[in-house]
Amino acid sequence: MKLQAQYNKISIASTILVLLIAGAGYYFLLQYVLKEQLDETLRVEQVEIQDFIQKNHSLPPATTYKDQRIEFKKSDKFLLQSFRTLMLYVPDEKENELSRQLDFTVEVNGQYYIASVTKSQEATEELIGIILLITLGLIILLSILLFFANRFLVKRLWKPFQTTLSSIKSFDLNAPSAIKTEKTTIHEFNELNENISMMTEKVVKDYLSLKHFIDHASHEMQTPLAVVNSRLDVLIQDPALNEKNLKDLQVIYDAVDKMSKLSRSLLLLARIENNQFSEKQEVDIHIIAKNIIQELDEWISERYLTVSNEINDLKANMNPHLANTLITNLIINAIKHSNKEESILLRSDNNILTISNPGTQALDKDRIFDRFWKSEYSDGTGLGLAIAKQICDHYGFLLQYEFKKGAHHFSILF
Repeated sequence: MKLQAQYNKISIASTILVLLIAGAGYYFLLQYVLKEQLDETLRVEQVEIQDFIQKNHSLPPATTYKDQRIEFKKSDKFLLQSFRTLMLYVPDEKENELSRQLDFTVEVNGQYYIASVTKSQEATEELIGIILLITLGLIILLSILLFFANRFLVKRLWKPFQTTLSSIKSFDLNAPSAIKTEKTTIHEFNELNENISMMTEKVVKDYLSLKHFIDHASHEMQTPLAVVNSRLDVLIQDPALNEKNLKDLQVIYDAVDKMSKLSRSLLLLARIENNQFSEKQEVDIHIIAKNIIQELDEWISERYLTVSNEINDLKANMNPHLANTLITNLIINAIKHSNKEESILLRSDNNILTISNPGTQALDKDRIFDRFWKSEYSDGTGLGLAIAKQICDHYGFLLQYEFKKGAHHFSILF
């Protein structure tokens, strides 16, 4: 949910809640005031009755008006005055109406009478209803006005932030440019912009330093290893060496070759993580797989393997070098973990590429893509599948492994 929508939601909900609580309080206060006013009217009638009795030494006539009734009943004792609310039948309206009644005692020629003055509350209730409708209308109107006012004001208030956010989204380490910010009177936004500018400058500087380090490290590490490999090739071909010397040199040669592959793999991982493969284009996975199989044909033949390429019209938008590395690593992994005279299958289904090879038991699904993890029968660097996973993560592809029906299946959802 966007910040503006969240703010409007909280602001309007809070305002409506406050207005409803205030409206409820206003209703009870209004009801109390109008009841007191009605009771005061009944007291006025009481005073008039008492004055009439004092002057005339007799009861005034019992009367019934449209919304008021006065009655007298004999009593053998003096009762204190009391107010009560009751339902009173009104003949003119032919219905019961909520009424307020005052009972008090009067004395005429030594005889007590209970005087009851009753007045309808219908007018008061109607007034309260009208006032509540007006209040509800004001709440709705204020909520609508508040929504549009907040929409306009918040949008204007957060405009500098949106400008900065948009600039951050378009920021690219491969083509760095200064973060575009907007000057504002809000201190927090200015402070945020200053810190973002400082942070991006440091990120660019660190990135360039790391990029230069990786480039130099790649060159400096590979050059000595290439020299060692070259010298080992010369020594191995020396006819003066005995069998033991040749075995020892072969061990050294294999170790250096493994170190060379390991350094290249680690440097490739670092370059992927630092987004140094920015070039993207549409690549044909079928053609890439076909070329790789041809390159590995001698190795495949030595192991008497059958590799079937059943990939149909599968394309991906990515760096060609990384695409080749991704498919190569998965095919090599399948070859390494296949026994002689077995079959490897490459097939596609919509946007999914699956590479399958026979197996006897499932691999550790939780660790198979970890760096340096390898099965007990593998003599590789343990980085091939980690690189494949890193490439897929880099482009947002989904790389999965499963073991079913006696075969390993690696699937990529492009």
